[in-house]
Amino acid sequence: MNFVHKFFILFVTLLLTHVAFLAHHGSAHSTLEETSPSEGERLTESPTTLEFWFQDPVVLHAESIQLNSQSGTKIELEDTRIDPDDKTHIIGNLNEELLPGRYTAKISVVALDGDVLEEKLNFQVGGKAKKQPQTEFEIIQNYPEDGEITGGSPQKIELWFNQPADITAIGVFDDRQESINIKEPVMDSEDPNHVIIEFNEELPKGTYQVTWYARPVASEDVSLPDAIDVFYFAVDEFTPIQQPNEGEPVGFAWFASMGLKQTGYWFFFIGIMALFGVAFFHTVIHKEITLLKRNPLSLLLLLSVFTGMVFVLMAQKSELESLSLTQFLSLKFVWIPLVQIGLLLLGVFLPKVRLFFFAATLLLIPFITGHAPYPRYGGYFSVFMNALHLLASSIWIGGLLAILTFPKKEEMKKFLRTTLPAFSNWAFVSLMVIIVTGLYMTIKYVPSYTIESFWESEWGKAIILKMALTLAVLVIGFLQRRLIKKLTEKAFSKVLNRLRVEIIYAALLLLFASVLVVSTPGSAEQGVYPATVEKENIKVNVSFSPLKLGLNVLTMDFEGESIEDVDVTLSMPPNYQVNYKAFQVEEGVFKLTGNLLHAAGTMNMKVKAEKSSGEEVEFAFRVVIPGEMRLNE
Repeated sequence: MNFVHKFFILFVTLLLTHVAFLAHHGSAHSTLEETSPSEGERLTESPTTLEFWFQDPVVLHAESIQLNSQSGTKIELEDTRIDPDDKTHIIGNLNEELLPGRYTAKISVVALDGDVLEEKLNFQVGGKAKKQPQTEFEIIQNYPEDGEITGGSPQKIELWFNQPADITAIGVFDDRQESINIKEPVMDSEDPNHVIIEFNEELPKGTYQVTWYARPVASEDVSLPDAIDVFYFAVDEFTPIQQPNEGEPVGFAWFASMGLKQTGYWFFFIGIMALFGVAFFHTVIHKEITLLKRNPLSLLLLLSVFTGMVFVLMAQKSELESLSLTQFLSLKFVWIPLVQIGLLLLGVFLPKVRLFFFAATLLLIPFITGHAPYPRYGGYFSVFMNALHLLASSIWIGGLLAILTFPKKEEMKKFLRTTLPAFSNWAFVSLMVIIVTGLYMTIKYVPSYTIESFWESEWGKAIILKMALTLAVLVIGFLQRRLIKKLTEKAFSKVLNRLRVEIIYAALLLLFASVLVVSTPGSAEQGVYPATVEKENIKVNVSFSPLKLGLNVLTMDFEGESIEDVDVTLSMPPNYQVNYKAFQVEEGVFKLTGNLLHAAGTMNMKVKAEKSSGEEVEFAFRVVIPGEMRLNE
């Protein structure tokens, strides 16, 4: 059985193993940050445009914005375009005035890595406005105050509103999230805006959470939702709120993003990189151009490229099923792969310029796959580093295949004396380039992380497995170089056996590379940026513990500065925002505790510090929470 047949059996075995463990891929993460109109907004008159801002530049297609009335009637837009001054901003012009009623805009754009991002925007035009109370219902004051550390156990909770209030529900919970026994709320007979809730027991030391629901007594509109608020206080000392019973961890797939698109990229990478690498070996290293038209290996690799392209396009068409074939083919993520197929075919039939066509095909990959094109991941320089990574990987992988399919008996001496040592040098340089460019992209994509956040993410696991395989290849390469220096025909079979092992590692490396393309680097990232800020001669160090979804402790250390109060605002696009008042645990040190980080993704944080002089200083931070299901990325 010749090597091509053995390679085909190996390839099919890896494919079947891969397909057996495929898991369903979750929906693409959202990158929508702002809209105009805003979600749920009631407009007094018809808008002239619909506008959307994304975190990164996006690609439009003919059905990117679809506007429908509440009856399902489609409203035609005059045109949809990208703002030439801001590639993250898309604008849809209305060519007619909207009648009073409710409308839904469906947004579908393509991210720079080919993922389809879909969102919805609901708004209303005109209509009879709901009757609102003369004064908006709100709380004015509460005791204990938010962020207050009381001396000893308080006897009661007091709430002051701007009008008489009905407390529909209230709960008090200790730092173990256990309920505290309280009496029924009572309205103050002398002040109907004042509500008193007494405790049935003395409170031990520690932090407490109060959650209440209320509505104005005089409200006649039963459809209005209750007002809700949460505040925290502590008795004698601040303590973190804990999660007493976390339960058993829920099982999860190692690589949930494995699917049709990822499998397509795997085939695509194997075929294109091996074709270029084999051509490079014969043209530059062995310096003898071979015929590919009837070569079984080249036909197998071309089939791999074509199969991968079909899989990827099938996955993308299913995500954009509303587009006509003409509209679909106009997307660069569709026509560029078709151009790549054409370049490969030209390379097969034009041997003198084959290497040029294969190289062009290879270098187009970073522009339509992966995360390098995103500005936040490095943009053009990361594309350049990704291209180097692909070139070096292709030279190594293609050389392995070329050697295993190459030597003719009559050319064995020449091959042993010149070609194999030359490839060994190229392979060594290629591996160094692979390691350097791989480390650069890893650090650029995930600048801050913990071992736990890295390993729990799909992206991090794929990187770790790639690193392990690369280390194994380095060890084999070191042994190969020692053997090649004193190579004899007898030792040649040992070299070939090791090359076959490297081929298996190469196929697995490309498998994990295809996982990286469809997974999210941000799922492994964990950190606060910047961790330290200095402004107006005040320096603050910020840290979250454990910086995960759910319960956290936020510490803000002003390094002994005389700070009276600290307010914290946490927000996440497009419309989530909460405010807290921090506990002062010692001079210049303030803390918050509770369910501060509600979702994986990037959260904006503003810290407003009030000095003893009454002057306020505001600090801005970006908090990245690890996790796969990211809300705004």
